[in-house]
Amino acid sequence: MSVSSLNGAGAPFVTKIGGRIGALISGITLSPDLDAASIKFIYDAMLEHKVIFFRNQSLTSLQQEELGALFGSLVPHPTVSSASGTKHIFELKARKGRAANTWHADMTFMESFPKASILRCIKPSVYGGSTLWANTATAYSSLPLPLQEFAEKLWAIHTNNEYDHTDLIVERDWEFIQWQANIFAAKVYEAKHPIVHIHPETGEKCLLLGQFVKRLVDFNLPDSRAVLELLQSHVTRPENTLTWHWQAGDIAMWDNRATEHRAIADFDYEERELQRVTLSGGTPVSVSGEHSYQLINGQTNPIWLSDKTGAWTVRDQV
Repeated sequence: MSVSSLNGAGAPFVTKIGGRIGALISGITLSPDLDAASIKFIYDAMLEHKVIFFRNQSLTSLQQEELGALFGSLVPHPTVSSASGTKHIFELKARKGRAANTWHADMTFMESFPKASILRCIKPSVYGGSTLWANTATAYSSLPLPLQEFAEKLWAIHTNNEYDHTDLIVERDWEFIQWQANIFAAKVYEAKHPIVHIHPETGEKCLLLGQFVKRLVDFNLPDSRAVLELLQSHVTRPENTLTWHWQAGDIAMWDNRATEHRAIADFDYEERELQRVTLSGGTPVSVSGEHSYQLINGQTNPIWLSDKTGAWTVRDQV
């Protein structure tokens, strides 16, 4: 166990809770009134440990937004409406056992995706419902050298249009399938990103993968799937991950440029509620200095999933 703190008695301190990722910050109460030293302490801890956690916090949705704004400009989800009465809160309120149980980084279908996210647990499930994070910097550094060199040359297309939040759940209800097609993908976004990008603050090389990836550029689909599966397997090796078991009042803050995450949908039909804000980020840069760019930027999806017939129709006919 590794511990570090600010100078002085009663100062907050960081306890490392995973070998490659994760730390718990104690001795600090999160609020919109944090001083500059505390803000820097928290942000630096996030950069070092990739995901940090706080127990026993008491924040409202508005205070969560104000807290997030201390660390940068907030950005709402481009297709899903923010929670009622808020401008930037993304609700994660489970229905029928659903959870985002595929590995991903938030909103990588955008050219400039969020640099960080802050997630607040309002109501944990009675059992199950944990969240996993993985370190994409150590995933890259642990690759064999020939595989590092190969990965640095690759680019991928990320999209919200063909993404399945819950592809590990065998039985899914029609209501959720409609939501995913008609709301989450109502406007289509696609971005081209390098598989390896340079972290703008730490200088680390990080893998940029996850379930938003549609395919590798200049690869046929079978080869693309095989290569992506190989690289992703290094991200999600157990030694490279951390599992967090939620309690009410927990706050998680993670570096979205150096991690992937996913929920575990093992809580049956129990209630589970969390809220997230995301911080605006920059455009990824490849090892060779090339920038990511947007391929499709909010184009209306022409396809609509019909309410009753179970058929796909043209959206402007609805």
